[in-house]
Amino acid sequence: VLGDTIVTMAPLTTLVVLGLFLLVSCEDCAWNKDKNYPTKNPPLILDASFKLVLPVLEGEDRMVRLSAGSKVTLACPGSSLTKFKSEAVKATCIGAHLLAVDGKAFSLKKLRCRSPAKSTIRRELGRCGAGDLGHLQAIGFDIPTLSKFYEVIRVCYDNEADTTLYSEHIIHGANILAKDVDLKRPPFKASSGFFNVSANTCYTKANQLKLMETLLGDSDLAKTMIDSRKQFYLARGHMAPDADFVTEAEQDATYYYINAVPQWQAFNNGNWKFLEFATRRLAVESSSSLKVYSGGWGVLELADINNNAVDIYLGLVQKKALLPAPAITWKVVYEESRQRAVAIVGVNNPHLKEPPTKLCPDLCNSLAWVDFDVNNLVQGFTYCCTVDDLRQAVPHVPDLGDVDLLTIDTTEGPGGC
Repeated sequence: VLGDTIVTMAPLTTLVVLGLFLLVSCEDCAWNKDKNYPTKNPPLILDASFKLVLPVLEGEDRMVRLSAGSKVTLACPGSSLTKFKSEAVKATCIGAHLLAVDGKAFSLKKLRCRSPAKSTIRRELGRCGAGDLGHLQAIGFDIPTLSKFYEVIRVCYDNEADTTLYSEHIIHGANILAKDVDLKRPPFKASSGFFNVSANTCYTKANQLKLMETLLGDSDLAKTMIDSRKQFYLARGHMAPDADFVTEAEQDATYYYINAVPQWQAFNNGNWKFLEFATRRLAVESSSSLKVYSGGWGVLELADINNNAVDIYLGLVQKKALLPAPAITWKVVYEESRQRAVAIVGVNNPHLKEPPTKLCPDLCNSLAWVDFDVNNLVQGFTYCCTVDDLRQAVPHVPDLGDVDLLTIDTTEGPGGC
């Protein structure tokens, strides 16, 4: 009798599920990220092209939509879905809040990961930078069961000097207003094989003060250079910042030391931050995906007790200077769809008494979207150039070919108040 029951029930279950599919299969899927998503550890949702399915702000709602019948991958890199033993499953939109997995209907809210998505670094993908000085790395999410890697950031890293030449990422203008906001920040990760010194130790204020005393030859002078009350200390300056990404998983993936350079906190929390704000606003106003390259160049110099220029760095191994503080940090913003770009330079020295010599002709007056005080020396003296002009001075800047200047026409845009 038990055997008969099993044989009878299997087709019935199949009919129920098939009936459910028929009822809702013509309806698109829609999820409010704040109501219909797992409250903890949501999976990455990747479309057929293995791109993240991202939310869009509709009024005050952060909505994720899929057309009926769309096939996606739900992935939990480094973990697994609580309903399954696999780190990734294939799913199909069957309407409303429902996805079909292995012939069964599930509410997305029930499909969470056992732990947060774990990012990793795919290493040594080739050479990069001028003269192939750098080694190309990719930060992202590895999904071995699918033999796939979802890339979040590319980093061109100089192994010899323990420094990042540049990072590359994309700001999705159509989605950035619907991004996750989490005030908790993960610690920076060093990852084995990249640094010849302890990056964690090097960035401590105690280490910086001690090193400044050695480099500048005077403890009182060192204390004027390193002064937390004035934000005079070298911070971990994100090249691809967390706020440029939409999902919490991507945001957390930015916290690798290879995605940072030593920036004075007064600059990092000043004009560099304002530049990041302005770049995101530009992406939103232009409704574009912007490719962004951010890097450092040169080595910061400060005057020692004898008024001699001294290179500033955070690490020292067998008298070899490592983890240098760059003289400038630069950002190239590239709207590939319209072949427009601009390069923006920030001077990494809040101790300047007068504006420094610019590396290229300044065009900031032509860029309405660069709307902060570019002449503030403490917050980071800033200027704007064509990409080609900056590339003449900083050879690691990408060669984008013939592009127009990335301006924004303030007479265009949505109407209303």
